Amino acid sequence: MRNIIRRSSRRIARCTVVCAALLLFVATAAAQGANTLEGRVLLPNNEPPNNSVRVMLRYQGRPLFETFTDLSGRFAFSGLQGGTYQLVAEGDGSTFETTTVNAEVIAFGSAPQIFTQNIQLRLKAGATLPPAGVVMVEELDKSVPDAARKAYQKGARLAAENKPEQAVKAFQDALAAYPQFYSAALALGAQYAKLKRYDDAIAAYRRASELQPERPDAYVGIGGTLVAEEHFKEAIPLLRGIVEVNQQTPGVYLPLGYAEMMTGDNAAAETHLLRALAQSKPALAHIYLANIYERRHQPERAIAQLETYLKENPQSSERDAVRGAIDKLRRQTKK
Repeated sequence: MRNIIRRSSRRIARCTVVCAALLLFVATAAAQGANTLEGRVLLPNNEPPNNSVRVMLRYQGRPLFETFTDLSGRFAFSGLQGGTYQLVAEGDGSTFETTTVNAEVIAFGSAPQIFTQNIQLRLKAGATLPPAGVVMVEELDKSVPDAARKAYQKGARLAAENKPEQAVKAFQDALAAYPQFYSAALALGAQYAKLKRYDDAIAAYRRASELQPERPDAYVGIGGTLVAEEHFKEAIPLLRGIVEVNQQTPGVYLPLGYAEMMTGDNAAAETHLLRALAQSKPALAHIYLANIYERRHQPERAIAQLETYLKENPQSSERDAVRGAIDKLRRQTKK
């Protein structure tokens, strides 16, 4: 953490004492509460439900946040500290049950990291899957061997059970049986990233991107992995490209804004952090924006962001640090 503070301090040498204090908090938050947990809600055939699904995030049984999946079944929660969380996908009352899975967020290093945990839904008794058309592309490809399908399904189940090492082996088996298996390559990258095997994760994501270059999922994985490694200058153009392709892609704006802030591009960082708030309200976006506004000598706007953070996260472990930053900013406005 000291190294990141030193590097960041060099980038903002003209900042005031308050800015330095805020950046110290940001660096601490990056290690303790800047992580993103994302994933997909999937039916037993590994495809998303036809309609959006409500997903709730809990910690030690206590509700924290909730969101709804997009059309591809994706969801994302940002601003998370390390720990074991519970993801709850609400049942639809007719096809699938309410399903709960555990998700571990165990960060290494000071940069915000992205963790992946899918939710494999359970069908209600007597229910059937949606009709044809709602299946994986690979399921329609008769050239995919049964062994590859079964290995992939096994890997998806193990990933949903938060067993990444075993899931890696299953996805490797799927790719060995069918090297063109895009979904298996994508899933393999996510599991490698969860294990902090970043080089392997990027290699798997790149393999997926080569198999289906028109789909954004693999590029999202590569960008998130680069941010986790603090390779900001490499991550930024990639993440920006993803946004250009699909502005609704979940989990992109917070790491993009963070990377831009850490490289001194405050204008772009502000734009993307505001979009992150509009999309999924990640708590840490308020902290990053406050830091940007203080750099610009706009203490009133910085205070507004920090007060919003406290209002939305009254039980945050960093609330005292945030209140201290607000007090310093208020004294600054009186000078």
